[in-house]
Amino acid sequence: MSIEVRAIGTRRNNAELIADCATLGYLRTADTVLDPTYGRGRFWTNWQPVLPVVKADLHYQHLAVVKAWDFTALPLDTRSYDAVTFDPPYKLNGTPGGRGAATSDESYGVHRRATWQERHQLIADGIKECARVAHRTLLIKCQDQVVSGRKRWQTRLFADHAEDQGFTLVDMLHVQGYRKQPDGRRQVHSRGDYSTLLVLERAT
Repeated sequence: MSIEVRAIGTRRNNAELIADCATLGYLRTADTVLDPTYGRGRFWTNWQPVLPVVKADLHYQHLAVVKAWDFTALPLDTRSYDAVTFDPPYKLNGTPGGRGAATSDESYGVHRRATWQERHQLIADGIKECARVAHRTLLIKCQDQVVSGRKRWQTRLFADHAEDQGFTLVDMLHVQGYRKQPDGRRQVHSRGDYSTLLVLERAT
């Protein structure tokens, strides 16, 4: 019996997202793969290609195995990797802190205060550069969020940015996860209880 991969399913983390991408053929064992937002490498604990994933992250240069590259200015040739996985700092709101759910802020590069517009510009620049380097497949992690009373459709925005660079959205895989919201605020939109991996392939 074949394995059934669902859009949401029962996956628990980003590593299972990557494994499901491999099951569906979006990632292949013979691929050369770049992860310019490698961080602690949590994406790659369930599946890896035959050749080691190239690990880069500007904020983790203290790790000897990680290249200190800026994902907006990669020192790489155009279309030099079969697949590029991009997990940018897509959290748009909330107060940085060191307790509770906020303890993960530094791991995800969102512990420094920034406006959602500044963060979107950074991510747009990163998508453009990752798309330049990707030969076939571009994977982008993101999450639709409410900021200042409006839903910011990052799934749509980031897919549009990638499509402007010659890619086509072919799939979305989701993983469930939720941070408790502050009490005392009137809820005007559904709570985002999942994040999304956009799967894009080069159109030409």
